[in-house]
Amino acid sequence: MPAPILLTDAQVQAYLTNGYITVQSAHPPTFHRRIHRQIETLFATEGNPGNDILPKVPDLYQILQDPAVDGALQSLLGPSYLIHPHRHCHHNPSGSKGQGMHQDSYENDQNVRHHRTRWTMAFYYPQDVSLDMGPTAILPTTQYYNSSKQAYEREEQPLCGQAGTVTIVHYDLWHRAMPNASDRDRFMVKFLFTRMGEPRAPSWDHRDGTWQAEGTDPPADLCRRAYDWMRGTDGTAAPTAVSLNELRRALDAEAEAERLCAVYALAARGEEAMPVLLNALRGEAAARLEANLANEHTNPSQLDAVFALSAVGRPAVPHMVELLNESDWWLRAAAADVLGDLGTTASDPVSHLTRALDDEAEWVRRNAVEALGNIGPAAAESAPALSRRLRDSESWIRHNAALALAKIGPAAAEAVPALRKNIDDEDCYARANAAVALKRIGG
Repeated sequence: MPAPILLTDAQVQAYLTNGYITVQSAHPPTFHRRIHRQIETLFATEGNPGNDILPKVPDLYQILQDPAVDGALQSLLGPSYLIHPHRHCHHNPSGSKGQGMHQDSYENDQNVRHHRTRWTMAFYYPQDVSLDMGPTAILPTTQYYNSSKQAYEREEQPLCGQAGTVTIVHYDLWHRAMPNASDRDRFMVKFLFTRMGEPRAPSWDHRDGTWQAEGTDPPADLCRRAYDWMRGTDGTAAPTAVSLNELRRALDAEAEAERLCAVYALAARGEEAMPVLLNALRGEAAARLEANLANEHTNPSQLDAVFALSAVGRPAVPHMVELLNESDWWLRAAAADVLGDLGTTASDPVSHLTRALDDEAEWVRRNAVEALGNIGPAAAESAPALSRRLRDSESWIRHNAALALAKIGPAAAEAVPALRKNIDDEDCYARANAAVALKRIGG
C-alpha cells in the first residue's frame, strides 16, 4: 500500500483556521464513475442504505485508504484514528431547495463541542459537482462558533469539484446542501472519524512549530493553542495588559467572538485567573442550564467557561477535582468535561473520575466516561467501572463507555467479558464500539 501523504505545517494551520481542507484521491475517473453507478442503482432499487453504504458499495473503502485521504486524517487525528460506524450517502435530487446552515450533532450522543481536534468529517463526491448541482456549502472559520448569528457573518463557500474530491472538515463547521437547480441528482458520501489517542507529537509532516497562519477571527490564540496541543505541547500565551475584571466582563459580551477572545486571554493568566473562571463557571452553568437542556443533543456543559478552564491546563485540575464533589450536578458534569478535554494532562484524578461513573446524573456519568477514554491507558483502573456503564440505561453512555475502553486498549483486558455481551446491544453504536474495543484490546 502506498505511504500516506501527510499534511504540511501550513495545511494543518489552515485547517485549524478555516475549518476544512480539500484533497484529491488518486483513483482514475472510471473508478469514481463505477461508484457513482453503484450508488444510483442502490438508491433506485433499495433506497438509502444509511450506515450500510460501505458494505453495499465496498469500493468506498479504497477512497478511505487513498494515500491523500488517509494521510490527511492521520495528520489531523493521529495514526490510530477510528472510522466511526456512522456514515451516510447524501442525496440532493434535481430541483431540491437545499438545506439551512447547521452544525451536525454527534450521532446518538450528548457531546460538548470542543476546540481541540478529536473529530472530523469527510465529504466525498463520486461525480463532478458544479454550482448548479447543489454542492455542499460551508461557512469557513465557523467551527468554533455555536451561535448561528456569529456563523452567519461568514460568506457561504460552495464545495464544487471533480469526481474524487474529498473535503475533510472540522466536525463543528457550519455547512449545508445548496439548492440543486440542475437536471441531475447529486450524491455525496459522508464519513465520520474520531481520534483514539491524545497527541504526544505531531502526526503530520512537521518542520516548524511557529504559528504563521494569518487572521484574527477565529481568535489567533485559540487556533495557535489548538496547534500546540496537536504538537503534544501545552502551549502558552503572553498575558495581555487587560485587567482580570475587564476580561471577566467580556465573558458576558453578546458577540461570541469577543467572548472567545476573553476566554483565551483569561487562560493565559493561569492560576491567577482561576477565581474569576470558577465564579464564571458557576454563574454560566446555572444561567444556561435550562436552554442547554432544551436544545436537542446539547450537553449542559456547553459553556464558554469550560473552554477557558480547559485552556488553562494543569493548574485547573485540582479545582475540577473539587467540583466533582459539588451538590449541583451541572457543576460536577462541567468538571468532568473539563478533565476530559484536558485528556492525559488530567491523568492524576482517574480515581475521582472513576467514582463519578456511578453518579446519579446521567450527564456526569457521560462526561466522566469520555474523560477516562481521553486519558487512555493511564485510566486502566477504571475498566471495571466502565464495564458497569456498558449496562447504563442511556444508550449514549453505553456506546461512549465502549469507546472509552477501546481508547484504553489492552490495559482494559478485564472488560472483555462485558464487551462481548454488548455485541448484542439494541443500540447500533454501542454494538459497533464494543466490537472496536474488543479488537483494540485483543479480545
